[in-house]
Amino acid sequence: MSGCPTTVDVVTILWERTSLIPLTQQTIVQATVIGSAAPCANTLNPGDSYIAAVLCLLGNRFVQVLNLDSGLTGVAVFIRLR
Repeated sequence: MSGCPTTVDVVTILWERTSLIPLTQQTIVQATVIGSAAPCANTLNPGDSYIAAVLCLLGNRFVQVLNLDSGLTGVAVFIRLR
């Protein structure tokens, strides 16, 4: 194979909501970054809005590859090729 090796950024977010009401605000419990989450790193802190983080990531070439939602908690994984 020729050319530069591809670098992958990975962001994993553990989130929770306060009730089972469908549109209840989801907040970040923990986020893990492998590589870089720029320019979204400042949206990945515990207590931050999960939806705001997702919108930032998707708007910056990340693709969501996993979304597990158990009702009150969930895990999402995003990747970006550089």
